[in-house]
Amino acid sequence: MSIKKKVQEYFRKKSAFRITTDLVFYLLILAVLLPFSRKYVATGLNKAIMHRPSIISDVRQVTLSDEDYDWMLAGMDGTPVSFSSFKGDVIFLSFWATWCPPCRAEMPNIQQLYDEYGDRISMVLASQEDPGQLQAFLDKYGYDLPVYRLVRNPPEKLKTSSIPTTFLITREGRITVKKTGAARWDGRYFKTYLESVLDK
Repeated sequence: MSIKKKVQEYFRKKSAFRITTDLVFYLLILAVLLPFSRKYVATGLNKAIMHRPSIISDVRQVTLSDEDYDWMLAGMDGTPVSFSSFKGDVIFLSFWATWCPPCRAEMPNIQQLYDEYGDRISMVLASQEDPGQLQAFLDKYGYDLPVYRLVRNPPEKLKTSSIPTTFLITREGRITVKKTGAARWDGRYFKTYLESVLDK
């Protein structure tokens, strides 16, 4: 059977809905395979599957010691910043990168959270990337988040092999949230929990 006849047979046997879904599927596969569109498709898919972060049960929570706060970051201008300067605050600590689709997917949610709670919590978005690359990303999307560069590896309790990984640390140093992958940080569930942490 010729290709033309196969195509005609396909359109004759399939419903309009099935043809549309097949077309969308093949276009999605093509977009993932093409380098220039892969990042945007992956980011969109991550946005579609994001869900709320989970709270760690009390018995599984760990507490940071003074030594765990003793590690260094750098501001975007290169100024050294000790993580210990955030001790006593509620800390939202996220390890991320500009090239990471799940990181990019959750960034608007983090910006919304920062807009609402930035004066009540310490937000620390830590990356290993070049400051110029980080700043270009922030400028392109209009983010004004507090971004820092990793100067030294974090302590064992905050180490991760995946990004994004985000921690919520209470004023007492308890890690009550550890989320790997994109999450809806500006959702009602997390904000209600964050309010309860801030009220303590």
